[in-house]
Amino acid sequence: GDPRVIIYLQPPGVTPLGGSAIIHCEYQCNGGTFVLYRSGEKISTVKPYGKRAEFLISNVTRSFSGPYTCHCMHGDNGTMLARSDILEVLVEELQGPKPVLSILPGHEVTAGSDVLLRCTFWNDSAICFLYLEGRPGTLYQFSDKEATFQLSQVELGNAGRYICQCFIKQTPPAWSSLSEFLELVVR
Repeated sequence: GDPRVIIYLQPPGVTPLGGSAIIHCEYQCNGGTFVLYRSGEKISTVKPYGKRAEFLISNVTRSFSGPYTCHCMHGDNGTMLARSDILEVLVEELQGPKPVLSILPGHEVTAGSDVLLRCTFWNDSAICFLYLEGRPGTLYQFSDKEATFQLSQVELGNAGRYICQCFIKQTPPAWSSLSEFLELVVR
């Protein structure tokens, strides 16, 4: 199919109320501009730097939640060359202690090894999610508090910064803060 604009959130996960995040758009948008839309409404326009553009959203309220798309537009008449998939942004108040992400056997591994990622959280009824920086959406949902995510025969494409965040099923439901980033280095 047609090449799409790559869109992702930095840092990934749920954005804290009052906090900030960067929406990244990447595409070879030669001489064009990137236009960011939320729920179909134009929010912002940026000239790319190389093939990427950054849209900072700061001091965010819940109204910043919603589906975002990034379009590469060309010329005065605004011909659309390409668009991204939808990036769902969720803004919530983050609560409580953050989960702890660990990597076994360690954060530096040789290509072809198996790696286990575990997100440890204090609340048994929470659901935790794993994100990889630069990837849209959730990489993995842990099934319970002892659950691990196995990367079998890792390759260079698995390298990067991982982070996890947990959703606490209570009344009202709540999101935890993000864990610290853990860098996986594949040699």
